[in-house]
Amino acid sequence: MADEEAKEAEAPVEGEIKQEQPLDPLAMKDWQIAELTEDLKRLQAEFDNFKKRSEKGWNERSRLATQRLMADLLAVLDSFDKALEDADDNCDGEHLKTGLANLQRQFYQTLQKEGLREIEAHGKFDPFMHEALTLEERDDAEDGKILEVYQKGYALGQKALRPARVKVAKKKEPEQPRTKEDHAHDDRTDHGQKSEEKEIQER
Repeated sequence: MADEEAKEAEAPVEGEIKQEQPLDPLAMKDWQIAELTEDLKRLQAEFDNFKKRSEKGWNERSRLATQRLMADLLAVLDSFDKALEDADDNCDGEHLKTGLANLQRQFYQTLQKEGLREIEAHGKFDPFMHEALTLEERDDAEDGKILEVYQKGYALGQKALRPARVKVAKKKEPEQPRTKEDHAHDDRTDHGQKSEEKEIQER
């Protein structure tokens, strides 16, 4: 009697829903860790891209601001150069010249701290750093050699902020020897001119 009651208790009740087997706790944790790892990688990549874009934008804005500042200050630097030239010509006093020289040097050092540098204007002409205002044919100078500096040039980093304005040598091309045809052409020209002059006189 007791055995029959135990069997009836173990038998499934009609209509009862069979429960699903629970997932392995270790497998569940591994799956959650994998999901979190992928999310973390994605967020890290997005943050790195955002950081790069921000740094690039900031660097570009900073560079443009510095470039505009340097362009404005160049006019002041030119004024210092002119004042030194006038002081040297007028000889108003050695102390005045010394003071202006110190002022110019101090001001230029301030610009140098911001990355400004004077462009070398000696030797070969560089179209990226120099601007040729005049060309002069010379036999005693190499073609493209800078002969004179009209205005100093300055660069900010590796880029020319204002190119040096210079005079550049141009090699004279050797004169071609005259041919018989050239002489014959000159003779015909002279003969034609003389004929026209004679006709005018006869009129």
